[in-house]
Amino acid sequence: MNKDELKYIAENYFQQDFNLNLLFEMVGKEQSEVKTNPLLTEEEGGRFSLTIDLPSLTPSEAWGDPDSQDRDQILKIFSVVRGGRDIKAKIDDINKFLDPKAAARKRSPGVIINMMMVVEALQATLNDFNESAAGFVFEGFMAALTGGKQIAGKVGGTLPIEDFVAFSDYGGGIPVSLKLLTLEGITKGSYTNLVDYLVVRGEPAIKYLIAFKYTPGGNVDQLQFWEFEINRSNFIRFISGVGGGSDLLGYRYAQRDQNLAGAMAAFAADGSKENQVRVAELIQKTPGYKRGLIPAFLQAGGLTPEEAEMAMEPEDLEALEKKKEKKAAVLLRKKEKGEEDIEAWQAAEEDSPIQESFHSREKKMMKESVLTEAYGEASQWKASWPQLKRLDQEINLNTYGAIDLSQERIDELAEIYSEKLKGDVMTLLTEAKNLADNIGAYYREKRRSKATAAADTAIQSSEKISNVLEKDPRYT
Repeated sequence: MNKDELKYIAENYFQQDFNLNLLFEMVGKEQSEVKTNPLLTEEEGGRFSLTIDLPSLTPSEAWGDPDSQDRDQILKIFSVVRGGRDIKAKIDDINKFLDPKAAARKRSPGVIINMMMVVEALQATLNDFNESAAGFVFEGFMAALTGGKQIAGKVGGTLPIEDFVAFSDYGGGIPVSLKLLTLEGITKGSYTNLVDYLVVRGEPAIKYLIAFKYTPGGNVDQLQFWEFEINRSNFIRFISGVGGGSDLLGYRYAQRDQNLAGAMAAFAADGSKENQVRVAELIQKTPGYKRGLIPAFLQAGGLTPEEAEMAMEPEDLEALEKKKEKKAAVLLRKKEKGEEDIEAWQAAEEDSPIQESFHSREKKMMKESVLTEAYGEASQWKASWPQLKRLDQEINLNTYGAIDLSQERIDELAEIYSEKLKGDVMTLLTEAKNLADNIGAYYREKRRSKATAAADTAIQSSEKISNVLEKDPRYT
């Protein structure tokens, strides 16, 4: 039986819930890659794979990219998580899988295996990456979970403040700003970027999803999810109720604040261009607004870059397109040469401040020490957990529940699910892992004798897998 035949049988045997594509993607890859990646740690914690030989997944930001090579395979695995277009329902379904009582009723091997892989991917996201990388990888995980996309490109000339757009694969989408924090940690954000999102882009609201990590022993034992919303109606009250709010809005200018509150209320009730421009004129005068997009927005007569392009004369639009093509060609050459100044070059080449990335600027202002000293702290809102709880009615603070990833829970479930997967299914998993390991060893080994031995073992595993699959009456 050749590879293609084995692959076909495996895909049909598991009815698309699980297949051996991942195994063949592993061929030739260095199995030591994880340990040499500077973004990764070596902590594992309680994992199903310590008891059951699951295919290995390494989470990455590519999971949130609909155009990446990994995307189709990842979405097949995540498709077993039910919940439709509801983030809370998706998290609830993971919790049901992690409930020992519900586990006793599970029947489908494909669903069980894929769900275990989803849970292990979440554990890897939380525990195996260093702190600076975990947040970005978590965005990719949540994008995959929700059939959404991680934001990496400009929208209407700007890159939005949201970290991912949930359910974008199904049309529309829900913009989400994601925060991965220690238990009851402080939620922070850029006042300027939030203003630009609501006022310059004219978006009605932004959903914030907070994931609190409970780590009593080093690894994450529990992940608590909460959501709240900032919109045109509650913006002033939210900023007023969190840390630094008085400095951001400038309460010493009482008359201006009253005008701004009234203008925001009018903009919330009627999102006309007149109300939008009025809010922009007032809010750019607040002390917390630093280096934002409003000046260029007002200079353009209240037009976003997308609107400005639509209003251009044909010859001007053609000239702009040629300029964009020229920039794209230069950027491609820089990437091919591996130049290190690409981000600085892109920032210097922006046509106007309005085209600067919301997302990039937020990361820059919150993480670069020089900008933090000059602008970051002065332009950040900081919401403690007690402050968010006090604002719960204003911001629609709701819980999505907590995912139990403790060693005790995983060990209990591993025992239940290994019993359900015993026999031929467990043989398939074990031999599939042996096959992948030995194919990798074959390509890594420099000594011919060891490489040949690994190849022979891989062939034996392949034969055992074929024998198990051929028992199925559908393939006799």
